[in-house]
Parts: sequence; structure tokens; C-alpha cells
Amino acid sequence: MIAWLPVVLSGVLTFTGPSASSNTPTTAASVPAAVRYDAMLEGPLRRVRTTDRIVKALLVEGLQRSQTFADLVAAVNATDVIVYIQRVAKLPPTIAGQLMMVPVPTAQRYLRIQISDHLSPAETISLIGHELRHALEVAAAPDVHDQQGLADLYRRIGEPGGIVHSFDTRAARNSGRRVLSELAG
Repeated sequence: MIAWLPVVLSGVLTFTGPSASSNTPTTAASVPAAVRYDAMLEGPLRRVRTTDRIVKALLVEGLQRSQTFADLVAAVNATDVIVYIQRVAKLPPTIAGQLMMVPVPTAQRYLRIQISDHLSPAETISLIGHELRHALEVAAAPDVHDQQGLADLYRRIGEPGGIVHSFDTRAARNSGRRVLSELAG
């Protein structure tokens, strides 16, 4: 049986390559947004992944409307972790999202972000930003490969949450708030 240790929520890409149809350089503004953001979400080296079409649409919206969110996705794409994001119908009552280490017997590190499917689009994008910040915290700790390593990391850098094995960090809370503010602006 696999045990999951959740880390819970309490609470840029520019395209500068030449255009194929002209000698004029292509800027980010002249390339359709779907093309720019698909590179971050569909490219062969992408690290942020989902199979959920709603999550994908929210990822694109977050990339378009929040620089902080775009920076988080770009930063995760530059790490050695692979992050899968999924919506779930049920999480513990006080949890809107969680990050889990997926134990696999390889050197590759996999993380799973689960987010409640009962939130507004802006709240969901903000929550994904919050959890991506946690993914960056894990990526910065190369010794974290299993639940014990994840627990040790968050005992060091996190603040205990209201339930067993729940932690949060100021950096993740700030990232989520910044994303939400940018979406509102």
C-alpha cells in the first residue's frame, strides 16, 4: 500500500525566434497566445502536466493573466521534478489542495498536485500557483525522494497545518496571493 504525505494549502515565456513566413523577428505579442503557452504546457521538456482539459484551460489562463503564475510554471519547467495536476471531488474538509510525492523506484522525482474541483477559476489558478511554489521547494531539495524526505523537508521549512502531516510555507501563501491579485487586476 502506498501512503501519501500531503502538503496542504491553508489558506515567461517569450518567443523570439524568426517567423517562418517573413524575415521580421516574431515577438511574443505577434504570436497567438495559444502557441506561446502550448510550448510551456505541451513541449517535450515540460514538467507541469495534466490530462484534465479543464486544468489545462486554467493553466493557459493563468499563464496569460498572471506573470507570477507564468514564472512559477517556467521555474518548475527548469527543474528535475515532474508535476502532475489533477482535480478531485473530495479532499479532507479543511484542504483545498495538496502536493504529494509519488514514490517510484527511479531517479526521476514525480509530484502530484490535487486540487478541489469546487473552486472558482481564479481560486483554482491561485491554488495551482500556491502548490507549484511547493513543487519548487521540493525541487530545491535534491535529497527528497520519498514521503520521509518530504516530511523532513517540511518539518524544516514549513509551518504545521491543522491536521496531521499538513504543512504550509509563507512563500507558497505569498505566491497564491500574488497570482490571485494579478488575476483580479
